[in-house]
Amino acid sequence: MKKSVGKGSLVLIASGVMCKILGALFRLPLTNILGIEGIGVFQMVMSVYSFALVLTSGGVSAALSKFVSQARAMSDYGKVKSLLRTALTYAIVLGLVAGLLLFFLATPIARLQGAQSGAQAYRLMVLLIPFGGIIAAMRGIFQGYENMFPTAVSQIIEQAIKFALGVLFAYIFGKRSLEAGVFGAFLGVTAGEVVAIAYLSIYMRVKTTFAQASEKALKLPFIKAVLPLSLGASVLPLASAVDSFVVVSRLALAGIDGQAATALFGLQTGVVGAILNFPLILSSSIAMAMLPSISFMEAQFSPESEKSIASALKIMWLVLLPIVFGLACICKPLYSLVYPSLDASMLTFAANLTYIGAVSTVISALMQFFVTLLQAKGQWNYIMLSYFLGGAIKIASVVLLCALPAVNIYGVVLSNIALASTVCIMALIKNKRKIGVNIFDLSLPLLSAIAMTLAINLLHTHLNLSNILQIVFSVIIGGGIYIFFCLPILAGIFKEIFANKFKGEQNEQNGINQ
Repeated sequence: MKKSVGKGSLVLIASGVMCKILGALFRLPLTNILGIEGIGVFQMVMSVYSFALVLTSGGVSAALSKFVSQARAMSDYGKVKSLLRTALTYAIVLGLVAGLLLFFLATPIARLQGAQSGAQAYRLMVLLIPFGGIIAAMRGIFQGYENMFPTAVSQIIEQAIKFALGVLFAYIFGKRSLEAGVFGAFLGVTAGEVVAIAYLSIYMRVKTTFAQASEKALKLPFIKAVLPLSLGASVLPLASAVDSFVVVSRLALAGIDGQAATALFGLQTGVVGAILNFPLILSSSIAMAMLPSISFMEAQFSPESEKSIASALKIMWLVLLPIVFGLACICKPLYSLVYPSLDASMLTFAANLTYIGAVSTVISALMQFFVTLLQAKGQWNYIMLSYFLGGAIKIASVVLLCALPAVNIYGVVLSNIALASTVCIMALIKNKRKIGVNIFDLSLPLLSAIAMTLAINLLHTHLNLSNILQIVFSVIIGGGIYIFFCLPILAGIFKEIFANKFKGEQNEQNGINQ
């Protein structure tokens, strides 16, 4: 089972990296086409879309993953087809309701945000949200079988189409107006979802054979799980949507004019946010791959679940820290290289937002990990409560901090830290299981990441290099220092891998001899 978690994580991490690269590449020409104000409008619409999508189908994949894995553990395969039908009906109906609301309220919502140029894009939600729900249901079935390949490929397809057609349509329509350009970008997003659905449908038809639907697969248990999961998961995009409504006006109270406030919001969400979300690929991939595996083992009362959890946490922590610290170290030359249109003032804002946001990224990764453990135990309502509490604290923090001249846009990042910390603490309080990771495996990577950071800062201070050379030398020197200091942990991991492989080969040979 450890092997399935590792393999699934690697597949999802690989696809996640490709998707993030495509996402970053998408925002780069989109920023140049729409301008910094236009990308701010795009992000405002995207935040509302993300909230609506998660609210209607955010818990579908996780709930299906758990229920399908439990059905497999009990050899009750008849439940799977019934679960798929229930999930599709649930996601499509709620998606259409939300999409129609946004369609008819497009202009008032855009005006309320102070981003009238987003009105046309909101009308596409009548298609985007139901399509997203269909994708979530199909991916959840495959994840329940611990087959992460369809999810990974569909993510890449979706992002590739979004990148190609989104940029093309934004360029073509953007010649008319900013509103048309934002609409064109979202039209590319819609096309990506359509192609992803087509791929998943073909894969499911060719590769999957469903048993006859079982009457035991009641709709009520699924809905009892998916509702609190979706409501809880919707808190994060809801908080981002609230940001899109209040940040600009709160920054005005801090003495920042409307256009500059919109640009700062676009900088935080579209530039810095895109970079700092990159390390979360690791934690979200491990969590997604771990959920069906842990649910399967716990349904069979297997003692191996605690070992798998400990190994996953140790590996996530070991890989997460150098990525987060490294991005913070190279953010200035990276932003200068990727976003040459940023002036000195915006570059300073971006760098400072990245430094603070790095803390938020680490805590958010831990939050994802520990929430997944609660999902495996079926603690749906407690997860929802934790997210609601964290979301309330985040919204209050944004409203208070962004209006302070000394804090301004940094209040968004500080509020993200408050949310992630609250949910993480709540998850740790509720989680009763023992996680056997010792203090050495946690402290050594942290100290190594600090040493790596100091070395990279010395490099930037004493050597006058171009942006590209700064990035290259930082990765080589910083990575070398981190690996050197973490050799004891790496040796232990490789030893465990080879020991498990040898044990597996011995068991296989014993089975042959018998």
